[in-house]
Amino acid sequence: MKKKKNFKKSWKLGIEEFNTQFFGISNEDELVVREGNYQYNIRDLVEKFGAPLEVVFPFIVEKRYLDLVQIFNFHIKAANYKGRFSYHYPMKVNQNKEVVLPLISEGANLETSSYNELWLVRKLWEQDQFHSTIKVACNGPKTTKYLGLISELKEKGLSIIPIIEDLNEYESLKKYKGDVGIRVKLGIKIKSHWDKKNDRYGLCLCQSKKRESHARYSKHWRGLCRAIREKKAVWR
Repeated sequence: MKKKKNFKKSWKLGIEEFNTQFFGISNEDELVVREGNYQYNIRDLVEKFGAPLEVVFPFIVEKRYLDLVQIFNFHIKAANYKGRFSYHYPMKVNQNKEVVLPLISEGANLETSSYNELWLVRKLWEQDQFHSTIKVACNGPKTTKYLGLISELKEKGLSIIPIIEDLNEYESLKKYKGDVGIRVKLGIKIKSHWDKKNDRYGLCLCQSKKRESHARYSKHWRGLCRAIREKKAVWR
């Protein structure tokens, strides 16, 4: 007689350490998702709605976010770090409102990397799906349309922060009336599958020095450059 396979054990389901506490196997060996005392049978959902089928569980999304915030806050306190953690959900991961809105409801901010993603954020905002205090960080190449939408939403009252990634973007955003971020190349080389020899994003130290004299950003540039140089000296 063939031994029955224990899928729950082999897949490590129902174990909080593996973040699988919401998943299990029914008595009929079917995958289930548990929310409190209720459980969803995935096979039943497939038979009802057909396949392929994407199933989103907002309560799991919310739990993952709250766990992440708790972990960061714990280590911030343990390290006596003076800053704070701010989570920005990348819209490129999943743009469905069933994923985005549960995160926003728990306090998450947003991050975009293109005009299209920011356009979706605008639609949600115009539908009163979230408050203007939610911060939107704008990464990625800044096309004319992208920059125009950033300025438009800023003027309408959305808390939006463009991230400067190269010198061209710096020139385009010099007159931006609001907070901006700066992506910096730290000059660290990591041997990994994802390491890139050439990366056009981020300002290196030689570029940042040229911008230290700008009246509006001079204080921030000098402080940032000084901190980076100190770190590089330690890493050497």
